[in-house]
Amino acid sequence: MRIQFGKQLADIGLITLPSNYQIVAQNTENLDSWLSERSQSFNRYSHQVAIVKAILCAGLYPNVAATEQGIASATLNSIKQSGSCDIKSRPIWYDGRREVHVHPSSINSSSKALQHPFLVFLEKVETNKVFLRDTTIVSPFPILFFGGSINIQHQAGLVIIDGWLKLTAPAQSAVLFKKLRSTLHSLLKELIKRPESATLVDNEVVRSIIQLLLDEDKSSK
Repeated sequence: MRIQFGKQLADIGLITLPSNYQIVAQNTENLDSWLSERSQSFNRYSHQVAIVKAILCAGLYPNVAATEQGIASATLNSIKQSGSCDIKSRPIWYDGRREVHVHPSSINSSSKALQHPFLVFLEKVETNKVFLRDTTIVSPFPILFFGGSINIQHQAGLVIIDGWLKLTAPAQSAVLFKKLRSTLHSLLKELIKRPESATLVDNEVVRSIIQLLLDEDKSSK
């Protein structure tokens, strides 16, 4: 996955692969090693789990599931009316339409206590049940920054993402996040148009978002 991601970033001009790329490409281990070097500028935050999870959220969204604590009441009631939801010892996950299950091969399948009510996943497989593969628990901030449309319910102190994901946030904070996200999207568009002139990581807005993600991670520990 790292090599695929690296090639995609190179294709749109966000990173520059080594000049001997064609030779290196014949040995994927060499290319993978080069991409994973912490000295690379694009790996500046590779050791920060909170940032890596936020990037996963940005890349995998809308492949997201939530427990009851992270779902808007109307959506949750609709799901429960459409099928039975038994009481279980482990968290029950929903994808906005129905109950889903973390695949037994995932490390999160055996988790009984969760730090956050959201996860992103790579693949959804339907057999006798709907299973989610390659799951990662994510915190609310990445959902706010990289999720879908935002509906701020000022009086209730809630933020609804894409009509079904529920986050608790004071209205003033929610508005700030919405403005930061809009600015980030504009920066990304500019970066893709003119990758040679952009210094995204050193941008003040990006630094603020990174710091917010790191602060959230610290406060949740």
